[in-house]
Amino acid sequence: MPRIRIAVFMGVLLGAHVASEPGAQSFPTRSVRYIMPLPAGQETDVFARILARRLGEGWSQNVIIDNRPGGGTVIGTDLAARAAPDGYTLVHVVTAHAINPTLHSRLPYDTLKDFTCVTQIGNFSSVLVAHPSFPAKNVKELIALAKAQPGKIVFATGPVGTTNHILGESLNIAAGISLQHVAYKGGGPAVQDLLAGHVPLVANVVLEMLPYIRSGRVRPIAVMGPKRTPSLPDMPTVGESLPAYRSGTSFWALLTRTGTPAAVVKRLNADVLKAMQAADVRERIAQMDIEAVGSTPAQCDAFLRAQIETWGSIVRASGAKAG
Repeated sequence: MPRIRIAVFMGVLLGAHVASEPGAQSFPTRSVRYIMPLPAGQETDVFARILARRLGEGWSQNVIIDNRPGGGTVIGTDLAARAAPDGYTLVHVVTAHAINPTLHSRLPYDTLKDFTCVTQIGNFSSVLVAHPSFPAKNVKELIALAKAQPGKIVFATGPVGTTNHILGESLNIAAGISLQHVAYKGGGPAVQDLLAGHVPLVANVVLEMLPYIRSGRVRPIAVMGPKRTPSLPDMPTVGESLPAYRSGTSFWALLTRTGTPAAVVKRLNADVLKAMQAADVRERIAQMDIEAVGSTPAQCDAFLRAQIETWGSIVRASGAKAG
C-alpha cells in the first residue's frame, strides 16, 4: 500500500512538528468519542473498533465507539456536528455523507461548514449481481433485455438514497432504461430475496457479495464503481460498457468538528495514519476489499467537496429524494 506508507512517513514528520504546538502536545488527556452512524456489528463498525483500539493504545486513552444509526447516517452525523470543537469527537462518515446534501431537502447540519477533515481512510466498490437464472450476463445484455421489457425488471438495494440505489438510477439514466427499484431495510434482506429468486438483480457492496459470487449462488454483472476492484479483477465496470454512466467514489473518511485547533487536527491526522499501518488494521482493510488511502486534512477536504458535487449531480438527475 505505497500511498499509505508515504502518508504515514509524512505523518511522522508532521507529528514531530506539531508536538510542540499549543494544544497538540498534551492531546488527548481524556477519552475520545468515535461516532459510528451505522449499526453495531456491520463490517464498517468492526473496522472502526480495530482502528479505535490502536488509537487508544497510542494515546493511552480510551477511544469509545458510539453507534448512532438512522436517517441514512444523518442522526449520528448531526450528533457530531453538535460536539465541542476540541478534537475529542470523531465521526466515521461513509458515502452517504456526500449523497445526503442533495438527497435531503434539509439537513440539521452543514455538510461542509460544520466538519473538518482528519483523513480519508479508503475507497471501495459495489457490484451489480444477478440470480443465476437471470438471462443477461453483462451490461450490454442487461440493457438489451431491459429495453425489450421496459419497466418489468427490478433491482433491489438497501433503503432509498443509499449508494447502491443511486448507482442503479445512474445506470438507468445512462442506458435510457427503466429498471424498477425495490428498497429494503438493508442490503442483507435484499440479498436473501435474490438468493431465493424473488428478485433478479441486487446492487450491493463487493465485500458482502464475494462469498455468494465465489460459491456460484449469484452471478456478477458489473462493478458499479469508477474502476475495477482487486477481488474481482476480471469483472468490468459498468462504465467500460456504457461510457455515459457516472459513478462517484464509495469511501470512508474520519472527520471532527469545525473549529478544532489546527494543531490538534494535525495530531489526529498523524496518529490515525500511524494506526492504519498496524498489522491488524492493514489486514482488516485487505480482507474488506478496501483501497487504503490515508490523506492529509486538505486532501481529504478537497476529495469530499468533489464527491459532494459528483454524487449531487447523479442524485439530481435521478430525481431521488428522502424528504
